[in-house]
Amino acid sequence: MYERGTEVLHKRLNKDRDSERGSAIVGVLVVLVGIMGIVYATGTTSVVEVRDSRKAIDGVRASYLAEAGAERGVQFLEQAVKNTNMISPLNGLTSLFAGGDTITPFIGEGVMNDGNRVGGYTVRMTRVATTTASITIAIEATGYFPDAPSALPEGQEVSEWRAVRSTVRYSLAPSEVFDYAYFINNWGWFYGNTIRAFGNARSNGQFDCAGYAPTITGTPIYDSVAWSGSSANLAGYNDDNGNGLTDGNDGGTFAGWDIVGAQNVQGNGGQASNQHDFQDKIEMPNLSDLTQYEANAIASNSSITIDGVTVSNAVYGDQPGEKQNLYLVGTTAKPIVLNGPVVVRGDVLISGVVTGQGAIYSGRNVYCPKSVTYKNGPATPRPANNSEAATEAWMSANANKDFLGLFAREHIVVGDYTDGTWQAYVNQWMSDPLNASAEDAGADGIPNTLAGRDGILGTADDDVLEGDGIFTIEHYTEEDAALGLIPAGKSVGDAIPGTGEDIDGDGVYDPQATMAQIPVQNPLNPTNWGNLSSTIASYSSIASLRATKLDAVFYTNHAFCWLVLGSEAARINGGLVSRNESIIYGTPFMDVNQDARMLGHSSSKFANLLPRTVQPMEVLRWVQLDTDPNRYAVAP
Repeated sequence: MYERGTEVLHKRLNKDRDSERGSAIVGVLVVLVGIMGIVYATGTTSVVEVRDSRKAIDGVRASYLAEAGAERGVQFLEQAVKNTNMISPLNGLTSLFAGGDTITPFIGEGVMNDGNRVGGYTVRMTRVATTTASITIAIEATGYFPDAPSALPEGQEVSEWRAVRSTVRYSLAPSEVFDYAYFINNWGWFYGNTIRAFGNARSNGQFDCAGYAPTITGTPIYDSVAWSGSSANLAGYNDDNGNGLTDGNDGGTFAGWDIVGAQNVQGNGGQASNQHDFQDKIEMPNLSDLTQYEANAIASNSSITIDGVTVSNAVYGDQPGEKQNLYLVGTTAKPIVLNGPVVVRGDVLISGVVTGQGAIYSGRNVYCPKSVTYKNGPATPRPANNSEAATEAWMSANANKDFLGLFAREHIVVGDYTDGTWQAYVNQWMSDPLNASAEDAGADGIPNTLAGRDGILGTADDDVLEGDGIFTIEHYTEEDAALGLIPAGKSVGDAIPGTGEDIDGDGVYDPQATMAQIPVQNPLNPTNWGNLSSTIASYSSIASLRATKLDAVFYTNHAFCWLVLGSEAARINGGLVSRNESIIYGTPFMDVNQDARMLGHSSSKFANLLPRTVQPMEVLRWVQLDTDPNRYAVAP
């Protein structure tokens, strides 16, 4: 009996042990399931994080591709400007939209890195607004990764895309060269103690005073001016001496190269803080093609009259029977009356009294055989001082006073060029190596810079194109043709005017200027000259070496030649802008007074009269887009 009871007890104990083993197994399984859940969750999270990280990286890549597309669009527009800049600066842009307001010049354009294609972009452009002096364009660029839809294999989709819109504006405005009383697109010099520039002086090359004591007063430069009737309100004072003050003591002497021998200069232009060397080059306007200025003259309904008789409409020389050259002499009783900008296709000869407000563009030379004076000019040539208040007061008081611009495609000749003394002195300076004008001046367009700023030949800053005997200029390419960037009348391989060493922008090599280019091209008779009633036997009979007063703003990208003698000071009241100048004076002073009415660039009183350049591209807006404007663009 006891033995059976023990067996039952053992069975019960074994049963309890089996239950414990089952509970342990269940516990282990629960733990394993938990661990597997954690591992799975962690793995899933890692996969999601990796996928998100990859997506984010791909998005960054697509953003860079979109920006590359926008930059390519800007480059495309810049090339359009350059290819037509000398003919009509904005025509290259406006002609792109001749067929409509939207173009898509780049579809599925590939981006390469070390020979591998790493993505693509598509660029669409829309003309937003156009005026006679500006064009606004929206550039919409989409970057695609790993490539543009049109470039992907069938069945593969774009991983990421990003799109941006950049709205830019190109505009025409008077060149910055008119911020100066004296501007030389070459080497400039003030070799004399009695030279006085009442305003700013600047050269694109070296500025040299050779230890003389000339005067350069300087004048502040302003970004704009608002006109309310005849009341001027200047804005955007340029603190170029960096003293934090707007006290009128800015402006001075500027140069694209160094300023030398200026230790004795009088006025603000002699102060170290007002001397600015190695400045960026300011591009000269171009008059090699006067088409745009003829269009402006016609639109302005311009004219020149004398004694109530119209001697020129907007363009002289474009009508049957019109001469190419125009002879203009005014008196106090019968002044030359100016009404807006006028273009004369040949030579212009002008002297005596003028009135009104206008400009004359010459297709060749401008001749001033005697003084040119305003009948109703400003009461004083300059403001009382350079303060903003005094400048505004002067501008307002003289807003409606006489103004003349004389702008020559070739040379400006003042005085009696037939006189032996005139010829001897002018020829000496015209042929001087420092007055070099041959178009073999290198990449910077400035002679005598072969060794670069460091003055050491064989170093990285050498201007290796200078003096190499080759007229280096860019040419229209097959790519230009494919993109529609070649203007009418030009072909692949033709020179692009104004590029490389083509300083005057006519697309043709010009050697050193010589005296042979100075005389009038045709005899002074009614057959060749408009507004001339009888033949003039000799130029000297209408000219003088005492042409001491020139009330005008002068511009030429060639030579300004003037020998002047006498007991009166020689004065230019307006400004002088040229590539080279051969001014020799035997007068008590040689003064250049900067006409403050030209301040304010595109908003200046005479913006419509002055030679213009395309201003740097202005970015009006840059935004990222939520939708792809180029998603369905298909390459032709």
